[in-house]
Amino acid sequence: MRAIRNPILTSKARNIIFALYILFVLIITLVVRETLILRIPDHRSVILTPFREWACMFSEHNHLFWFGQITLNILLFIPLGFFLPFQTPKKRISFIRILLVAFLFSVSIEMLQYITGRGITEVDDVINNTFGGVLGWCGQRWICGWMKSRGGVDKE
Repeated sequence: MRAIRNPILTSKARNIIFALYILFVLIITLVVRETLILRIPDHRSVILTPFREWACMFSEHNHLFWFGQITLNILLFIPLGFFLPFQTPKKRISFIRILLVAFLFSVSIEMLQYITGRGITEVDDVINNTFGGVLGWCGQRWICGWMKSRGGVDKE
């Protein structure tokens, strides 16, 4: 008797969800956030100080603002790390690859923000986004391992 696979989503559905996620990130970072925050149009700003937001969170009076900035950047990239392995033929991706993909995607967004004058180009965004991608990857590995050990969904 042949084993029956129990995929959570078909490959086509996963591809559509992943593409919608990428589109969502681009819209949030290049359009929505800029319409919610009053900034001077076409004003280009670059902040290259690493962990500046973390320092501000602990040293300035508006702790929640900085906490929100950091948290939202991390949360925005968790789905990238979680869903990217499902886009590969073996449904796996190495730590170095997810680190590189999250880093390059984040740098691309920051470059687009600079080129279009929409948003502030910050090295902290790259750090926090990359960390979010890695967290998503860790979560995906843990959940798939847990499901496999319980006889659940086959990752392949």
